[in-house]
Amino acid sequence: MKKLLLAAPLLGISVVSASAADIAAVPLKSPVVMNSWAGFYLGAHGGYGWGDNSFLTVLSPAPNLLTVGGIASKGALYGGHAGYNWQFGRAVAGVELDLSAADIKGSSTAFLSLPAIPASLLAQRADDIKYLGSARARLGWLPTDNVLLYGTAGLGWEKVERTEGQTQTGLVGGLPASVSQTFRSPIDHFGWVAGAGAEVALWNSNWIARAEYLHYDFGSTEATSSFVTTPASNNRIDQGGRQTLDTVRAGLSYKFGVFGASPAIAYAKAPSSSSSSWAGFYLGVHGGYGWANDRFSTAVSTTGHTVGSVKSAGWVAGGQVGHNWQFDRVVAGLELDLSGAGLDGRSSSPVINNGGGSTETIQFSERVKYLGTARGRLGWLPTGNVLLYGTAGLAWERLDQTTTDATTAAGVTTTSFSTSPVDRFGWVAGAGAESLLFGTNWVARVEYLHYDFGRNATAVSGTFNFPPTSAVTITSTAGHQTIDVVRAGLSYKFGDPAAASSVAYAKAPRMAALNWSGFYLGVHGGHAWADNNFSNDQGGGQRFEGITSKGWVGGGQAGYNWQFGRAVAGLEADFSVTGIKGDSSSPVTNAGLRTGTLADDVKYLGTARGRLGWSPLDNLLVYGTGGLAWEKITRTSTFVDRNPPGATNTFVNPNDHFGWVAGVGAETMLWNSNWIGRLEYLHYDFGTIEGTVTSISTNPAATVATDRGGRQTIDVVRAGVSYKFGDNGAVVAKY
Repeated sequence: MKKLLLAAPLLGISVVSASAADIAAVPLKSPVVMNSWAGFYLGAHGGYGWGDNSFLTVLSPAPNLLTVGGIASKGALYGGHAGYNWQFGRAVAGVELDLSAADIKGSSTAFLSLPAIPASLLAQRADDIKYLGSARARLGWLPTDNVLLYGTAGLGWEKVERTEGQTQTGLVGGLPASVSQTFRSPIDHFGWVAGAGAEVALWNSNWIARAEYLHYDFGSTEATSSFVTTPASNNRIDQGGRQTLDTVRAGLSYKFGVFGASPAIAYAKAPSSSSSSWAGFYLGVHGGYGWANDRFSTAVSTTGHTVGSVKSAGWVAGGQVGHNWQFDRVVAGLELDLSGAGLDGRSSSPVINNGGGSTETIQFSERVKYLGTARGRLGWLPTGNVLLYGTAGLAWERLDQTTTDATTAAGVTTTSFSTSPVDRFGWVAGAGAESLLFGTNWVARVEYLHYDFGRNATAVSGTFNFPPTSAVTITSTAGHQTIDVVRAGLSYKFGDPAAASSVAYAKAPRMAALNWSGFYLGVHGGHAWADNNFSNDQGGGQRFEGITSKGWVGGGQAGYNWQFGRAVAGLEADFSVTGIKGDSSSPVTNAGLRTGTLADDVKYLGTARGRLGWSPLDNLLVYGTGGLAWEKITRTSTFVDRNPPGATNTFVNPNDHFGWVAGVGAETMLWNSNWIGRLEYLHYDFGTIEGTVTSISTNPAATVATDRGGRQTIDVVRAGVSYKFGDNGAVVAKY
């Protein structure tokens, strides 16, 4: 008996199976196993995690040395996961997306006593991991019919709340006093994750239990710095260390569709294809070379000196996972890749004359360490053995930024280094060509990718006062970072590489009169309202109380649906450009001497979501949706000093924030065609995105300040239209 391979895409980060009605079917020998693990599944999980952040920070120089570092964290986690499996005999390959809330906490404390003053200093650092997420490939084996053993690896994410606190005690005016300051910062970290697990089919049903171990590695998440003098005096070094997290968790999933194996006696017609089948799930590796250009400039002195424009070059190498659907000579697909990289570069280093015989040189350098993408692909087969394609999607990079400052004065040279790890997000687009090698499952490729991470540096402009000198005008630009990569690769496509005939058949479920199953692409537009209810104390009576924003949104979506009777499950990724803008409620003053405003400009929104719906009518689908959300937002801070009059300064900071999104929607097939109209509402929640400072003192004359981090949310109403590839008619179950 011949059988069609079912396969499926990772939406932004998943790959999903194609229905028998809309991919080129390939006749294959049916595997002999009791249970079928192939299909889409949803589930929940819970467990425990242990984290280690091995940094070391020097808070005071020798001889009164005070250091803090080394945070060991632990705590519970719980969440949900969604994925898809493909089965090839006893081998099972798949992709999975998961999101977990966490309560993994830890801290480190240091104490310094100075009896001679007398005074003391208590310092504390704490990490509180709020969320964990991953997008992973899975590859496993069935030692028995109802047990799956697998390994897994991919991209990992965490949202952590970092707390830094200091308490100083001593004598003020002959009376004992203490001052406590607490700084809280929400931070997103990205890295890789790998692990292993086991699943078991419960009672030969659609319920699947699992136990798994995952190891997350976020690399160095702390700044690394050093301060060295020649001759040596008060040298110190901060160690960035490395942050890792190990989790053990158990879960329960429900796999949609028929779980038990059954003879392939129901059929659905498949479209004809060209001489080779490109449809299917694939894994592969790649390597190449890249060039980066970061065109920022930073003012480094009050005399007009600027440093910037770092150009980098170096190797890239990694792996890719994806899925293709074939519609005669048209091939559509989705792909996720992750690359290690070694793109290094340095800026110029001007010599600055500080006067009095003192000179200074400052240089910036960058090293791109990782690159990742989640992309759609659309191509054409000029011959049966060659695919030409274009590709575009979301891009991520991890880079280390280093500042080197060397000052020479009175025969002493002081050199300081500071390296900070940075995660950046943007878009990627490119083109490539693939060829099937010798009529086998091996596919060779060569491709070009252009990454654009936009403006990522802080832009500064304005007039600043530096008493006793006159006001000085300073300008730093955010610039624009791009990376161009040329790379070659090799992939293995699971399943039969031979062409499907126009009369190939595959088992198909009974469905409603119209078929919602399949891969789709579309566009959308609408309106949004944002609220960031933070409170920020600037001192001297100056306080900012939140920002409300609104504006248009417009973009595109890609996804895949599976239909089970009138139930429809799916995965979708979308990307939107926005004009959501707003500013602080009103200008405020600092003792009548300064006015200021804060403004937000949301540049991009993106999501990767699961969808679950019901078709009450053949032509109508109502659904709920939820998943991971991202925004790129620019914060502009403007201050005007009234003494002296006219002294102004503006700071523009671009930021990436991550959180969750949930919503509801409805779709209808237009004119009973492949065009689908939709209307939906989405609620984004990015949690606390503002850093906060709390200052408390027992000295009555001291200033007491308290910030509120607040919470940022966005509500979007939008309409869209999508085109679903493949046959839109009913799938008829023949017996």
